[in-house]
Amino acid sequence: MKARPTIKDIAALVGVSPSTVSYVLNDSANHKISEGTRQAILQAAKTLQYIPNGAARALRNNSSHCVSVALEKTVTQTRFGTLLQGIRNGLRSEGYWLMLFDFDSRGQLYPEFIESVLQSRSEGIIYISSDGTDPKQEWRESILANNLPFVACDCCPPEEDLASVSFDYERGAFEVGCRLLGEGARRILYWRPSIQTDQEHYREAGLRQAAALYPGAEVIISMLPYEAAEDGADVERHSRLSQICKQYLVQDILPRIAQFQAGDAVVCSWGVMARHLGSAMSGARRSIKTATLSAGEIPLLPESRVLISRPRFLCGGEVAARLLLQQIRGERPESNRIVIPPESPQYVEL
Repeated sequence: MKARPTIKDIAALVGVSPSTVSYVLNDSANHKISEGTRQAILQAAKTLQYIPNGAARALRNNSSHCVSVALEKTVTQTRFGTLLQGIRNGLRSEGYWLMLFDFDSRGQLYPEFIESVLQSRSEGIIYISSDGTDPKQEWRESILANNLPFVACDCCPPEEDLASVSFDYERGAFEVGCRLLGEGARRILYWRPSIQTDQEHYREAGLRQAAALYPGAEVIISMLPYEAAEDGADVERHSRLSQICKQYLVQDILPRIAQFQAGDAVVCSWGVMARHLGSAMSGARRSIKTATLSAGEIPLLPESRVLISRPRFLCGGEVAARLLLQQIRGERPESNRIVIPPESPQYVEL
C-alpha cells in the first residue's frame, strides 16, 4: 500500500520547512507567511493528495469540531430535513460538522449520540425530538451528570439546566383561527391525526382560544385514525396514510362540512389532508376555505387558495446550533429556553 503523503513531503516539494507547512495547513495567525508561499503549499498539498490526520488535529486542538445530532425520524420529512439544514448552517458558519445518530442503545449503556461525546469523538449533542417527546430520563441524567453540552430541539425537558429550542405551535394555530374568523368564518373544522402529541394539543388549544374571541364561533375536531398507518417502511406508510386520508375524507369530513356556509373553513394539521381536501372540493365544485399548519409544500390545484402558517424550523435549527456552540465555548447564553414564533399566515393560490 502506498504511504500517505506527509507534511515533510509537502515541505520538500515547495522548499520550505515542515513547520511552515504546518502553520499554513492549520491556518495559524501567529506567523507571517507570504501569500505566494501559502498558495504554493496549498497547491502542493492538493497535488500530493495530502489528507490531514483528523485524530491528531483533534488531540492537538483539544477539539473534534463535530457535534452529535440525534434523530429517530426520517430526514425525508420536511420538518426534520429542514431542522437538519438549519443545524448544518449554524455549525458550518463556525467550522463545525455534524454526525447523525438515531436513538438506538442496544448493546451499550447509552445511545451512540451520548457515547460519542463521552469518548471525545464529538463535543456536544443536539437532540431532535420525535413528536414532542423528551429524551429518556436515564439519558437526561447522564447528560447532566457528565455536564455534556446539550440542546433539545422541538421539546422542552423538565430540567432547567437542559437547554431547549421549541416552536410556538399554539400561536400559529391561533393566528390562523383569528384570520379565518376575522374574514367571516363561524365554524372551523380542525382535521388532525389521532396521535396525542404536544404539538397537536397546542394547535387545538390555539384554535379554541381564537374562537373564544368571536361570539358564536365554533371549533369542531375531527381525528384521523393515524395508528393504522404507523408501521412499515416510509414509502408504504405514506401510501397507507394517503389512502386513509381519502377514505376518512369521504366518510367523515365531507359529511361534516356539507352544511357549512360560505366563509366557514377547514384547518388541516398535515399537508396530505389539505391536498386531498382540495382535490375533493375541486371535483365537487364547492368552495370551502382551507388552511394548513404543515411545514411542507402544498401542491395546489388550479384556482385553489390555501391559508398556510409554517413553523420556522430552519431558524430553529440555526438557533439550536448557536446555543450548543455557546455551551461548548463555555459561554453563558442569555436564555437556554428559546421558543421560535411561526411565520405569519399567508394565502397561497394559483
